[in-house]
Amino acid sequence: MQFLLVSLLGVRLAFASLSDTLVNVVVSASRQPIERNRVAFPIFQAKVPSSQLPNTPELFRTVPGVFLQRTNHGGGSAFVRGLTGNQTLLVLDGIRFNNSTFRFGPNQYLNTIDPFSLDQVEVLRGSGAVQYGSDALSGVVHLSTSKPQFSQESRWAGHVLTRAISQGMETSALGKLSYEAPKFSISVLAAAKKFGDITRGGGGFQRPTGFEEQNILVHARQKLGQRIIWENLVQQNSQANVPVFHKVRLENFALNEMTAQIYRRAFSRLTYQGTNALFDQVEFTASVQESVEKRSLQKNGSATLRTENDAVQTLALIGQVKSRLSSTWTSSTGLESYMDGVQSTRVDQKGAQRINLRGLYPNNSRYSTLSAFSLHEWSLKDVQVHMGLRYQHIMADLPDSTVGQSKISMGALVYDAGLSYAVGRNMTMFASVASGFRAPNLDDLGSLGIVDFRYELPAYDLKPEISWNKNVGIRVHTPVWKSELVLFHSNLTNLITRIKTKDIIQNYPVYQKENTVEAYMWGFEWGQQLQLGERWSMANQVSYVYGQNVSQNEPMRRIPPLFGHVSVTYQVKKVQTSMLWQGAARQDRLSAGDRADNRMNPKGTPGWGIVSLHLAYQLNAHLRVAMQGENLGHVLYRMHGSGIDGMGRSLHVQIGYQW
Repeated sequence: MQFLLVSLLGVRLAFASLSDTLVNVVVSASRQPIERNRVAFPIFQAKVPSSQLPNTPELFRTVPGVFLQRTNHGGGSAFVRGLTGNQTLLVLDGIRFNNSTFRFGPNQYLNTIDPFSLDQVEVLRGSGAVQYGSDALSGVVHLSTSKPQFSQESRWAGHVLTRAISQGMETSALGKLSYEAPKFSISVLAAAKKFGDITRGGGGFQRPTGFEEQNILVHARQKLGQRIIWENLVQQNSQANVPVFHKVRLENFALNEMTAQIYRRAFSRLTYQGTNALFDQVEFTASVQESVEKRSLQKNGSATLRTENDAVQTLALIGQVKSRLSSTWTSSTGLESYMDGVQSTRVDQKGAQRINLRGLYPNNSRYSTLSAFSLHEWSLKDVQVHMGLRYQHIMADLPDSTVGQSKISMGALVYDAGLSYAVGRNMTMFASVASGFRAPNLDDLGSLGIVDFRYELPAYDLKPEISWNKNVGIRVHTPVWKSELVLFHSNLTNLITRIKTKDIIQNYPVYQKENTVEAYMWGFEWGQQLQLGERWSMANQVSYVYGQNVSQNEPMRRIPPLFGHVSVTYQVKKVQTSMLWQGAARQDRLSAGDRADNRMNPKGTPGWGIVSLHLAYQLNAHLRVAMQGENLGHVLYRMHGSGIDGMGRSLHVQIGYQW
């Protein structure tokens, strides 16, 4: 109760958090620009503050309805309304980031996106399957990179930045060079980062948690005549020797690390701005993505070193047409095709002896989807109506020499609908319903081996998971006060769950996956931002979700506690001072799976609250210095479900120079 009262007071002290940089146009809800206040779904959108450069998961610490879980320093998974991993869809520049090997539960994939490359983030809650397809059971996280801009005159610009955290927890150097001209623009970004072992609240290093990271991105845009823009992007983010902390500390491993986490992508996009209302804008995108995960494992006292290598290459073709069907009716209709190819190997090495084994997934597996979608918006005087429909067909080919070859085909039809009504000049009420689904991916169908604290077996007869989401809410949007309150309820059916068997393999309990669970979630999300004169601003958010597994009459797994933040910012001339309080209530509603998870206290996760201070000074038009004091009370705390404690008292320093 104390946590809730503090949040409702709205005393927010923040360091240029996402909620301080809200923008007024969103695209995720309908794949076309819509004024945020008229959208019929709960949605959060903000600019990414480049001056801070946290890792990408940390961007969601102040987003309503999103809870952050950290299994290890190189990880970070966003829970959208209590669901994460392959049950929450991540989209990057309009292209699905999720691939067919995304794991159930928390994972590290979000942390393989470089935050310095990002421009803005949108979180669409209670919808997303119609807009972007499978995996959006509870919502979509949509990230957009910074686009190089055109200018009337040719010019160069640059930005360099260094960042350090006390006790060697981070040293980073980043640089960006861009060229702008009337018909051509390009930007090149490069970064090198070294993350040391984390010190927890109360003191003491958590070893091993440190790793190294390198990032590079080239992004170019070209005007081809008056109506066509050709956009190209190439990017690689690589991380080396990322320890899985809880495995080393709790499961008798001498070595357990992601030897390499690499994410590569490239896309080419043609956008045509038409003169015909039926073809108001036509967009075609071709992309290739590659995710590489190399793991090294060795138990204490064992002479055997196991190396695992999973590589997923995804080819995508996306075509979309935006139309103005009347003065009040617009639509976005298109086709999408994604094709995954998976290479998966495992080698046990003891001295000079090498034994080749079946990988985590069947080697040379294929997974493809083909979708058609159509989304429509009717904009009347005080009413905005949304309707959408998508059909997606999925095919999987698993050439498994261990348990037999399997070919799988399935489909799903999903819909959503919403209505917003302007009660007055500064208030909007909205309501929506949306169906969602998650098709079983290769991690569900074909994984064989040790995953987290269990040993998994393949399951080839799984069906799609289904959700049905309902939202009602109200927005207030005045020049000085912005607020959104949402109540939601979700029904979940055919959920894939891991059923514990009586077998034991390599000292791990054996689990079999089945569609056996029905569940529901309900809760609320409230966020607000208040401008107090020219110099002071205040904001807060508080979120709560209650999840119940009806089939097993117990709480759903990993449901976050009541959580939120409060903050206030003061700005005068070249100086900005702010403070942030973040906290979470105790979570002791645990499932049997939670209690069996060695990352969790079987009695529950204690509540916590931490305070951070930020000071930024703009010395001149080019040079900016910022300092941040994190967890000033040196509080020992852990995000619920995490495998690592939060950072203790620390000093963060950033120096940036741009021209």
